[in-house]
Amino acid sequence: MKIRRHSVIELAEHWTVALSGIMLLFTGIGELPLYKRYYFILNIPGLGWAGDYFKHLTLHYIFAIFFLAAIIFHVLYHGIRGDKGLVPKKGDTGRSVKVLLAMVGIGEEPPSEKYLPEQRIAYLGMGIIIAVLTLTGVVKIIKNLPFVYMPPFLNGVNTLVHTLAAFLFLLALIMHVGVVALFKSNWPLLKSMFTGKVDEKYVRERHGIWYEELKREGKIDE
Repeated sequence: MKIRRHSVIELAEHWTVALSGIMLLFTGIGELPLYKRYYFILNIPGLGWAGDYFKHLTLHYIFAIFFLAAIIFHVLYHGIRGDKGLVPKKGDTGRSVKVLLAMVGIGEEPPSEKYLPEQRIAYLGMGIIIAVLTLTGVVKIIKNLPFVYMPPFLNGVNTLVHTLAAFLFLLALIMHVGVVALFKSNWPLLKSMFTGKVDEKYVRERHGIWYEELKREGKIDE
């Protein structure tokens, strides 16, 4: 039996943020511009344009619209619905340590809710990074308007913070994919990000608290 873990809307949110975020990183790096210094990138089929600053800038704005739209939709949609599954809870840090240790064969993993404790912590961290990225990105757009003047010092600080936030976003993205892909116990979660579903056996064994909730709601036969 398959159990739905993510709705079509949630999958669309996730992949819009992920793909637009990756392209924002790629085009942002291209604005530095680093790709001209490493010509092998320009020689990759289909990436000959990567040395053009203005193309990177244009694409950066386009993907920023998708990224920002997905973030705003996520906040409003789940806020209105009152979804709190990914909101960090007291004790998540300790439970996360137990889960991570269990992944490497040390101790037993405690039963979890729909989302693992480390997922809630990661959600908060990613949320803060995205908020900083969005705020500084908007400031960078506003300061380019012809009737807006920003002192060079403030512009430099904003650019530095935006760049550091982008680096943290890249690091968080690598850690997110790595933790899911490297540990076999997380593979069902990786698959669910494409199908939206997980096996009942997986839910019963790893998400015991969520499993009991589903039974009480009549979504799983006794």
